[in-house]
Amino acid sequence: MTVGIVYYSRTDNTRIVAKLLEEKLKARNIPAKLIEIEVLKNPSYMKAGYCSMRQKELPLKNTTFDLNEFDTLLLGVPIWAGNPAPVVKTFFSKVQNGKGKKIGFFITCGDIPSTHTKAADIMKTCAESSGFTPVDAFLALQMLTGQIKDGTQVLDHFLDTLTKKE
Repeated sequence: MTVGIVYYSRTDNTRIVAKLLEEKLKARNIPAKLIEIEVLKNPSYMKAGYCSMRQKELPLKNTTFDLNEFDTLLLGVPIWAGNPAPVVKTFFSKVQNGKGKKIGFFITCGDIPSTHTKAADIMKTCAESSGFTPVDAFLALQMLTGQIKDGTQVLDHFLDTLTKKE
């Protein structure tokens, strides 16, 4: 199994979690590779919230994603205005080779992580529309600037669910 960890990070919080997940997978002898989603221009705070609430696509710098080397993907984004950053929708509109690949999701947020089931639903719907097979794994981590405030206790269970053999 090879895992691609696809993420978007505006403030580095999601990047920190992506790197932590990569380290934990490699410690389990599971090859993992980070793939950063890059937007052409980060929107202002207000525009980011507006785009997120309306799930408007944001233009990306990297518009092709070769996912052929991966069996499983992890997709991580921050929460903006209660929704996943709109790069989720943009990413799935650009992916051409997701058919049949397993995918799990992680989010970073500033508030209580358990309130973000709507984000999980949005991400799952976008993934399914692109042919991915979502696993029953969703990780939500509450962040302070540059560090995890809450959620580390479920990291290993999340990875167990993601990597279990079927």
